[in-house]
Amino acid sequence: MRSNGYYVYCIIGGIVIIVTIISGIAFNSDIVLFVVATLLETIIYITGLIIYNQLFKQIKSIRTAIEKHNENIPYQYLEGEIGKLSASLNNILEELKETEVKQKKEKEFLRDIISDISHQIKTPVASLTVFNDILINEVEAKHRPMIEESGLQIERIKWLVLSMLQLARIEADAITFIKKEVSFKRVINSCIDMLSIKAKAKKITFNVCNDDSDIKVDEEWFKEALINIMKNAVEYSPDSSYIDIDIKNTPLETRIYITDYGIGIPESERLNIFKRFYTIHSNKVNPNSVGIGLSLSKSIIEGMDGKIWVESRFKDECKGDERSYTRMVISIYS
Repeated sequence: MRSNGYYVYCIIGGIVIIVTIISGIAFNSDIVLFVVATLLETIIYITGLIIYNQLFKQIKSIRTAIEKHNENIPYQYLEGEIGKLSASLNNILEELKETEVKQKKEKEFLRDIISDISHQIKTPVASLTVFNDILINEVEAKHRPMIEESGLQIERIKWLVLSMLQLARIEADAITFIKKEVSFKRVINSCIDMLSIKAKAKKITFNVCNDDSDIKVDEEWFKEALINIMKNAVEYSPDSSYIDIDIKNTPLETRIYITDYGIGIPESERLNIFKRFYTIHSNKVNPNSVGIGLSLSKSIIEGMDGKIWVESRFKDECKGDERSYTRMVISIYS
């Protein structure tokens, strides 16, 4: 496909030749001079067209090589300015390839390290769980809250290790997401069932709209992402409130909206909530949060070629009858 400049050149050249012919006829110029001028213009035009075409082919070859990433730019362009440009771009491509290989090795190393650590931690954590269960039935009532807190911290360690391992595998491209059409109703009901105990403890209900839609995702991994997001919404929702879940389909994408009506997120912190180990400083709703759930959800959704972002209104930003809220928006391309 030729560039717009090529066609502009052809049109302008053709117009110049036509104008020359019309001018020669209109003003009865000397026929010999007229013919010579016309021939010269035609020769110049054709020569320019050939040069332009050759230059276009060279630039197109360079662009194609760059787009394919794994091919060097053709070596027939080693002379002149095009040759210098080709050599410079080849050097850049080589550096990018080396950087990509290095990053991949670093990710794989990180994945293996985290995997080894997680396997080493499993045994002592399992032992601590057993000891904790024995102690809670043996100690005096006044010491029981301490043992219960110890159990919560053990569960926190288990969840953290599992999440870190999943995150490392995703970032190292060690997981292949298999996307297929699944029932959103089945997916969301499964997530609600997983969170039912937490939700009932706070008397929170889920309002789901348009759940008869289908969505193209890797079902098990997508449920993992949704559970982390919905768990976050439950923790930051006030007691006896509700969480709205809506899905909207377009020819290009499917969007899922998960909205809670807690105190919201300050504007200064909205860009950071998907960062690993980041926790919102102004909120102390969940002091045990380690800030990895949303980061894991983001990696899963982006691994399926989707996007996630947050929309929120913090309680201190509300005016008049405005209500604070936090809305997670997930976009999955059809």
